[in-house]
Amino acid sequence: MPRWMRWAPVVLGLAMGGTLAATLVVGYLGLRGAGDTLAQGQAGALRRTADRTFRPLGRPPVASDLAEFLADNRDDGVRWVGLARSDGSVLAEAGESLLGPFVPPGRGGDPSVSRSVGDRMRVALPPPRDGPPPPMPPGPSAGRPGVPPGYPAGILPPPGDGPEPAWLVLEFEPLLARQVEAQGLRTLVVGLAAAALFVAFAFVFVRAQRQREALERRLERERRLAVLGEMSAVLAHEIRNPLTALKGHAQLLAEVLPGEGAERAKVDRVVREALRLETLTSDLLDFVRAGEVRRAETAPAELLRAAAEEVDAGRFELRLARAPARWPLDPARMRQALVNVLRNAAQASPAGTRATVEAEERGGRLAIEVRDRGPGIPAGDEERIFEPFHTTRVQGTGLGLAVARRIVALHGGTIVARNGPDGGAVFAIELPRGAAAGAG
Repeated sequence: MPRWMRWAPVVLGLAMGGTLAATLVVGYLGLRGAGDTLAQGQAGALRRTADRTFRPLGRPPVASDLAEFLADNRDDGVRWVGLARSDGSVLAEAGESLLGPFVPPGRGGDPSVSRSVGDRMRVALPPPRDGPPPPMPPGPSAGRPGVPPGYPAGILPPPGDGPEPAWLVLEFEPLLARQVEAQGLRTLVVGLAAAALFVAFAFVFVRAQRQREALERRLERERRLAVLGEMSAVLAHEIRNPLTALKGHAQLLAEVLPGEGAERAKVDRVVREALRLETLTSDLLDFVRAGEVRRAETAPAELLRAAAEEVDAGRFELRLARAPARWPLDPARMRQALVNVLRNAAQASPAGTRATVEAEERGGRLAIEVRDRGPGIPAGDEERIFEPFHTTRVQGTGLGLAVARRIVALHGGTIVARNGPDGGAVFAIELPRGAAAGAG
């Protein structure tokens, strides 16, 4: 599949998510505008209601009138109503004000403009402009010093010759507008979550597709390895017997020939090539052999020392002080795997240097690390070096690391290769404790 087609679902998901998000944002902004319009409409309705309520009184409303108006209109959002003079002083009020002192509109301003702060809006009705205020009824103010006769109880007149007309001020909560905005916000949040799900689904789809492709490649690789294993087993068995006879007769011929001469050199070469082919057939049989591992309680330190001795003990620095005393392993097969890994490290390290071998228990698993002093692993070859017949050397079958990985896998463990921070390659083996000793 072309690379661009793999990312097509992500691009599609981003486009759909972005379009949905943009549409929802525009819709939410439109709802906020509609909420402002509703709030202004509610303010106008409350002005008209107040005008119809207080104008027929023929006098300035008193505190009881304001309290009654507040009680009648509380469900419509009214929270405070008061009479205020132009200097901001309150003559009478009902409820609790949250918007601070009243400041009338400036000269030439529209007195019907509403002021909004937080969750409340303020509406002010100006004093009547159609003549002097109506005469005050006699009664409640009689006898109050400095108060004109007939001025309503609970209201103090402004200084001067007569009472100053007062503003009727309302504070209300635009409930319907807030509900519309809240619903729009919920819709926006849900929509944005849906848009994010579109994008997330696209990424999950691409990741699942890549995992499926990787699984298909692995299955195909395992199928090829199975076919290769069957073919290799047949070839190894068919070649081993005649090869053994060839090697035996060549060795007998070498014994009867003089130590010097062209004939002896040719026979020795036949013996060497026969031994190389014998090693190849043995490696092939080791690679294709599955079977069960026969675990036994084994000392990992002793196993690593034996493997190093088989390769060349002088080429390794063994750090085994923290190795566990015992671990359930198939000693013969694990020794073969370790020999292959150590031989690879010795071949990669320049002459005069020593590879490092460490072993310890880590997180309930036996961890073995082999660090060589070679040039490291070429980028991208960290997995390929474990493939059968992959080798960069003239001499070698390319099966050593493949056999090692197979044996480690039969033990339920893993072996990975990487480049060390200070150069060289690092082969890390981890083996679980597995079944009890003697189990297959």
